[in-house]
Amino acid sequence: MASFDLSLTLRTTDAIPALIRARTTDFEDLDARVLGDSENLQASLDGAAGQFTSILAWDISTLAAEDRQLWVDAAVALTYAAMVSDMWADYVEEFREGREELLEEWNTAVTNCEGRVPGDYSSSHITSTFPERTWLWSDENTCRDLYDELVEKRTSVSGRFDTLWTTYQEHAEEIGDMLEEGATKVNVQKLIDGGYANWAFYNLDPARYYTMLVDPSELTEENAQEWADELADYWSGDKPLDDRYHELMLVMAMIGTNAKQAQQWTTGYPSEEIDFLQTFYESLEEADPNGNGVLGLPTLMEGGHLSDEEREHALGVLGDGILALSDERIGGGYEDLPASVRSVIEGPDFSGTRTAGGFNETHTDWMERAGYLNDFLQHSHEDMEGGAEFSTRMMDTVSLSLTRIGALGNDDSSMAGLVDVATRNEDANYAILTGEYPDGVEGELPWTEDTAENVTNRIIGDLYTHDWKDDGDAARGLTEWIEDMSWSDDADERRMAAEAMDGLMETITSKDMHDILSDTGIQVELADGTEVPDAPFTAVNGEIADGFAHLFELYIDSFADEEGIDGGHVDFGWERPEKEDRWNDDSRALAMSPAERLIFLEYIMGNEDSAVRAHTAATVYSAAQTEIYLVDGNEVETGANAGVLQSLVDAALHNEAVNRNLDLEEEMALRRRIVDGVANTGNNALGLVPGVGVAIQSMSQFMTPDIINQAFDDYLSSTSHVNSRTTAIDVEYYTSSRVLSEVIERNGGELPSINDEIRIAGDATPQEVLERAGLLGEHNGEYYIDFSGETGDESFDSSEAQEALNSFLESSEVDWTPRENESGTDFSAGFTEYFGDYYSPIEDQLRYSKENINGLYEGVPADSPSS
Repeated sequence: MASFDLSLTLRTTDAIPALIRARTTDFEDLDARVLGDSENLQASLDGAAGQFTSILAWDISTLAAEDRQLWVDAAVALTYAAMVSDMWADYVEEFREGREELLEEWNTAVTNCEGRVPGDYSSSHITSTFPERTWLWSDENTCRDLYDELVEKRTSVSGRFDTLWTTYQEHAEEIGDMLEEGATKVNVQKLIDGGYANWAFYNLDPARYYTMLVDPSELTEENAQEWADELADYWSGDKPLDDRYHELMLVMAMIGTNAKQAQQWTTGYPSEEIDFLQTFYESLEEADPNGNGVLGLPTLMEGGHLSDEEREHALGVLGDGILALSDERIGGGYEDLPASVRSVIEGPDFSGTRTAGGFNETHTDWMERAGYLNDFLQHSHEDMEGGAEFSTRMMDTVSLSLTRIGALGNDDSSMAGLVDVATRNEDANYAILTGEYPDGVEGELPWTEDTAENVTNRIIGDLYTHDWKDDGDAARGLTEWIEDMSWSDDADERRMAAEAMDGLMETITSKDMHDILSDTGIQVELADGTEVPDAPFTAVNGEIADGFAHLFELYIDSFADEEGIDGGHVDFGWERPEKEDRWNDDSRALAMSPAERLIFLEYIMGNEDSAVRAHTAATVYSAAQTEIYLVDGNEVETGANAGVLQSLVDAALHNEAVNRNLDLEEEMALRRRIVDGVANTGNNALGLVPGVGVAIQSMSQFMTPDIINQAFDDYLSSTSHVNSRTTAIDVEYYTSSRVLSEVIERNGGELPSINDEIRIAGDATPQEVLERAGLLGEHNGEYYIDFSGETGDESFDSSEAQEALNSFLESSEVDWTPRENESGTDFSAGFTEYFGDYYSPIEDQLRYSKENINGLYEGVPADSPSS
């Protein structure tokens, strides 16, 4: 192997993050001792506002004031030291990881160049002078080019490392200063900005830290006006940044932090702070930088007089202030916002515009100002929310703009940023999905009761069908909060999530919305190279598809429910119950029609990744239902529900194939890819579909994640050998295998006694058939069902294996469930027959063809003669 006379040495540090974090733990342990070793110290100390005496386990009420303060000072010092050391550990980790990445980049480049050295020099040591370059194309010239390439790479890596090292040194100096100075107002704000502190210092010493962070006496109208003018001078570059700037920014940042905490903990927000913000932004608006009011500030900050970090911090503080000012919950409101901000949220003003050029100019101007607003908001704290009206109007306006953006070829990153911030407000998301705010929410809606359905349909349709560059990640926020809230410990939150899910189902499953969402007019190329010319929105935006799949998992029990289904007969005339009756919190069930569930799942099938996820979820659910049945013997709540769910999933995939105009062969190829995708999930299904685990574990205490994963793995392993084309046959094979496995295990590893004369496929005994199928194993004289066993060399027929299973089950007895004792055959059939009684007829009624697909919206079953 050739080598090069080039090397790279990068300085390192003796600091080790793990050892530093150990010191953090030491500080926290000592802090806990000072505070009486109180339980769950960090959560009680920094989680929310409280009183020092409620955090302290010792009774110090009798101590003199000065002695009390010494106790407080000790706790403050230890808390501060722990947080600063944690901050230092992160800085060291950042440096070490950056250094390793640069070294890896260099070593990869060296290996690559060594492998490209021509044959004549493949064992040579290339130096700065050997071999010499010639005038013609030659191996020598190739060696010289490779050497120069590595020199250039080393220069690049060294330069970037110098920047990394300088930053590291600055961080080390910063930490040293912070430890030397102690918990000053600037240093505490650094910890808060970095996410290391929240309420801790206020809780420990409120008398000191409240006045330190925001002194109410400073929040006057005059100060708001003067500070706005002062800060504008710094931001424009007219004045260099100094201590006064940092002092003003500290107060402004803390006002935003207080607002965030008031939103999260509903602790109330001082009216003085909202009034101060209103005057502050009014003053900035009146100054009218660059003729754009407050929105002129991002441009004002350009020019190099602020570093990127300084500019982003300033924009973030201003963004937090805008969001706080808009929030009705803490005393603000939409009308309190500066006019320039509201002009973006209300959309471009086309009044008086008569020409195409005029429309384009107006739209371009609005897009520019929307970009400035996004500059503020994208740097705001990720936990900071705008008000309900602000957020709802934002989504409305952005959705309207997307058609123009698509037509003009504009970049949609600013729109994605605005949607990302707007969807932080769950009340606004709820309004988009249901047409109204939750009870008690102030703020106006951008629609009337008469226009609500049209407007919300248009918002959802536009947000979902736009070809987002972020793959729909921001638009997913419209429902992502439902994922987080659906299994909350708070009953009110669970109901709010269910009502929003109900609104989503009702909206997107109508005929008109199905046409909009299924036929976007956008061509998508799938992973296998197949092109979908008029793709559904889930194929266009994979993040939204993934969100839908997760919602399916979390409400999987509701999808599997017999609501609207009577003994396998689909009630196409099902009517939605009254709002308060749609969600049963005791059973965690949401009432949905079979047709709505089918259409929702069809959307999921439009994206192959989410389709794999949904099929995995259904398989996990079916396998888990078998496990539950083995314990309680309730075939109605296990076999029937598994049959309902699997029929909907399979019918949805078929209907999506119909929408794509796939022929039978293409549909089978699609199904094969999905099945293979499920099989490739491995033995950790809940890693892909965690929502199903939450739902299943709520049904039965014994259904641990390990049991669920094992059941899924056993199901896949055993059915992978089944030569069937229907899920019902797979389920029968697995259930029979699982029941026999339980019988053998409970019988100490002995097989049930059967008639010696039974023969299958000519001359094979049932035992021989199962051994040939790889399903029956033996260890130390004890038999067991080997779900992952491999079939023998001889021809394998799963129907023969099923016959062999039945032979053993017929002669066995199931006596461990609450049911009356019965044969293994009857017990197994209890599950599989209920499964089949629901699966087959439901699938027949819901598997439509291109000719009769409209029957789904007209209440006509697919297998009806009139469909």
